[in-house]
Amino acid sequence: MKKNLGLIICLLIIFGATHHVGFNYYNDIMSLSFVIGGGFGFSLLKNQKNLFVINFGQGAVYFGWLGTLIGLIALTGGKWENWGDIEKMGLALSVAMLTLFYGYTIKLITLLFEKNGS
Repeated sequence: MKKNLGLIICLLIIFGATHHVGFNYYNDIMSLSFVIGGGFGFSLLKNQKNLFVINFGQGAVYFGWLGTLIGLIALTGGKWENWGDIEKMGLALSVAMLTLFYGYTIKLITLLFEKNGS
């Protein structure tokens, strides 16, 4: 019961913050699919059926970081010729950081499935 309440409180805080800033800044299907696919693949790689959801959460965080690194490399490498253009760089940076946001949000949800004392 306490875990459920804790998750609800955390998700409400996240929801409130994203609502205040604007939900349109937090929508990127490619970033979300990268994190979900990576989390799923990581969980399969670990091959622990009884810990599938926990490993999925860990994988989501790992792929959140990987997605951010890939985005930052693309941003600083001049892939889209946006270096020095503040408007383009800001948008690209926000998309690059979305994978971290998605990864940690998914990890937060999967904490509900951990056993007590884990």
